Amino acid sequence: SWSQSPPPVAPVMAQMLLGMGNPLLDVSANVDDELLKKYDLKPNDAILAEDKHQPLYADLAAKSDVMYIAGGATQNSIRIAQWMSQRAGASAYMGCVG
Repeated sequence: SWSQSPPPVAPVMAQMLLGMGNPLLDVSANVDDELLKKYDLKPNDAILAEDKHQPLYADLAAKSDVMYIAGGATQNSIRIAQWMSQRAGASAYMGCVG
């Protein structure tokens, strides 16, 4: 037991939000109906890729408007929390793949 009070937490650390989760990579692009049919996809939808979608990555990477967006529920939540705080360094994220 403490005979004294524990040392104070630094003010910055006391107000920091840390998110830990599985990082994902969202891939977004404008495509035509032919590509959607080729991979059995729906317009304006999100999927978790399966083996049948492996060739889709090369098709998307060849497009000039493809966007790679860091995602995942935790990372997206931390991004919004950081924006809402309007204070540099108010949040942090960590995760791993594999």
